Amino acid sequence: MRGWLRQMERGVPPNDIIDDISAALRMAGAEDRARLAHHRETFLVIAKREREALQFLDQMIEEHPDDVRLLMRKANINLFFLEDMEEALRCIDAALESAYRTLLFRREALGIKARILLKLGRGDELSDVLEEIMSLQIVKCIPDVGRERDFVDRAPPGLIRKVVLDRYNEFRPKRPEDTSRDEPPRYEPPEDAA
Repeated sequence: MRGWLRQMERGVPPNDIIDDISAALRMAGAEDRARLAHHRETFLVIAKREREALQFLDQMIEEHPDDVRLLMRKANINLFFLEDMEEALRCIDAALESAYRTLLFRREALGIKARILLKLGRGDELSDVLEEIMSLQIVKCIPDVGRERDFVDRAPPGLIRKVVLDRYNEFRPKRPEDTSRDEPPRYEPPEDAA
């Protein structure tokens, strides 16, 4: 990925990089396909070819139906780039089904759902998702994220039920580096895995 990013910094058009990644993907063995597929999807978004990125993700989901990250990426493209909240919600609900079945990325998927519900202004559902996040038992050696709170910090007063907000503030206190920007936070591994 770094090599392709450096190429783009040197002026190589993203579409040329996508062609290079696509060629590498055609020749790749099973172990490299997921990594290359992620890079291709990333550069499709950089090139503002979001619809094509979604089609490509659908192909990858057919190949890897239990890969929670593919569905989460579809939800994020719809949330942050296409601003299609209902489709983002549909994608993240599918991701959550897979996440609970596999135990992978449950908290991360719930965080994406919280961001979508925040954009939709659905406070009761957002409060329920926060309750679900707090109730999760994180298991050591199973991939997920740390405790996030960007969706709480960006919520207007009164959107989240007060009792839930108070409990969430104890669950994940605000830190000086926390921002209220409309973007996912920097990845942090979970520290509370049992």
